[in-house]
Amino acid sequence: MKTYSKMFAAVVALTFGTAALFAEQDGQKPRNEFVFQLYRSIVQEKSEENVAVSPYCAQLLLDLVRSGAAGETKAEIDRLLATTESVKWTAASPGSPLTTAAALWTQQGHSFLPAFLNTARRNFGASVEQADFAGNPDAAVQRINAWCAEKTKEKITVLFEELAPTTRCVLAGAIHFAADWEEPFDAEATSDAPFTLLDGTEVETRMMYRDERLKYGETDDTLILELPYKNDGYAMLLLLPKNATDFAKWEAGITSAKWNALRAAMKREDVEMCMPRFTVECDLPLNETLKQLGMPTAFTGDADFSKMTGTKGLLLNEVRQKTFVKVDETGTEAAAVTVAVMELMAMPDMDKNVKQFFADRPFLYAIVKGDTVLFLGRFIRPE
Repeated sequence: MKTYSKMFAAVVALTFGTAALFAEQDGQKPRNEFVFQLYRSIVQEKSEENVAVSPYCAQLLLDLVRSGAAGETKAEIDRLLATTESVKWTAASPGSPLTTAAALWTQQGHSFLPAFLNTARRNFGASVEQADFAGNPDAAVQRINAWCAEKTKEKITVLFEELAPTTRCVLAGAIHFAADWEEPFDAEATSDAPFTLLDGTEVETRMMYRDERLKYGETDDTLILELPYKNDGYAMLLLLPKNATDFAKWEAGITSAKWNALRAAMKREDVEMCMPRFTVECDLPLNETLKQLGMPTAFTGDADFSKMTGTKGLLLNEVRQKTFVKVDETGTEAAAVTVAVMELMAMPDMDKNVKQFFADRPFLYAIVKGDTVLFLGRFIRPE
């Protein structure tokens, strides 16, 4: 075996779900412009942090919220998601590496329209339960956290520490992804190697190595590489800037058009590559992000969720996403939960042409199913 200066490794037990929710029509897939708008808005506040976002999970939650919205509140969500109607989410084939779940908890004694609850069950496969937020919010928190832990295979176990007694409905969407690489990294090749941080300093981290024929592409400023999973259609894409001096400017330039151009440029090449093994966990408040992206009304006294209750008495108090991504020699495990809290308005080799892809400095990564972006993140600092 050849000796390389930049390599890495580790092992994780991966679990596979039995069913997942996918949209029946292509129009329900998260539009790539929403994917990158959401990502850019989040990372601009976290310039020095590793980030993992699930646009797919966010869309599931926003689509569920939209089913109870009317008027300008619904119109803003329509524009944000670039779709006007919800499409039924259906179970994926058994053995899928992606599982998806939805749920909502309503305040006992508070009237919710049967049509809204039936839509949640029928279109999203959501479980619908009652909780006593007003009289026993601690018990409600425990139930919601237990659901979250179950649906993410214990990767996200605490969603809330507490909920206000004025809470009248909590809506949640969760996804879990676990898949082995089509060709695993050689754990014996993993070694400590330098990773260059944004400020140019170097830190030692465990680096994994591969040398094989892979789908690879490049433009004037970006390298892209695909690492396939065993499951057909699923892959991780790595994006690396050619110029390491201005990562933020390069990152901000990754738009839907740029993404499509990069993917179109990919072809099979002999590639020598390395990347760190890593785990990223994020807690992402989404209120301000969603307001900036064009749906402020849902958070104000002008919110119209009359399709939930028949009146305009509720507003969005909080939208958050928690994510978990672990990458090692055997594969990837990732999970996300996105939640919305509704409250009463009263409260506020030398012969070969060998390409090189050394992810030994900040890079982006995405987990995809065909054209659907399940997770999108950045890795800039080994822990």
